[in-house]
Amino acid sequence: MKLNPFEKKLVQHPIRFWLQNHLEAPLLTSMMPKPMARCERALEIGCGFGNGIQLIREHFGAGHITAVDIDPEMVAAAQSRWQARPQGLKGLSFSVADASSLPFADGEFDMVFDFAVFHHIPDWQAAIKDVARVLKPNGYFVIEDLYRAAICNPLSRRLFEHPQQNRFNHRELLLVLRQSGFEIICDRNALDLAGMVLAQKVQR
Repeated sequence: MKLNPFEKKLVQHPIRFWLQNHLEAPLLTSMMPKPMARCERALEIGCGFGNGIQLIREHFGAGHITAVDIDPEMVAAAQSRWQARPQGLKGLSFSVADASSLPFADGEFDMVFDFAVFHHIPDWQAAIKDVARVLKPNGYFVIEDLYRAAICNPLSRRLFEHPQQNRFNHRELLLVLRQSGFEIICDRNALDLAGMVLAQKVQR
């Protein structure tokens, strides 16, 4: 599901990027095993205006980042934003894609990132299964997302447009990750409103 106009303004606000860079990214990287595994190819699902790209580069050292979003407007905005920077689009590729049916080969990526996107996806279980498919064995899925209690309430429904059916909490997210072939390396749950998870694809 695409963001409504209010949420688009919210996610591109400088405060949102500051929080991502100074709070969320350090917490996520602290969950990674040390030394951190080399990341040649990374995928960001739901790239929005492209804020996550810098985080993935700076905090996870990705060599090449593929950024996708279901909203063509967001993809165009992110691509334009990065094209205007000194390095341009070097090491970047963008495409419009549905997370439930990713247009990539099996085992194409070392890491996949979800920065508060899966709560927008109606069939989030299918999306997790497709993340497992496009990840290499032992690859990492880095998740920071919102849960049912945060989005299925009167205030959230008034301000945002989120799917209200088939939503998840922390326990349900971990369960589907395990069922989809992931091992939970580290997880944090904030009052079952939001959480962070580092999951690794099990070698088969």
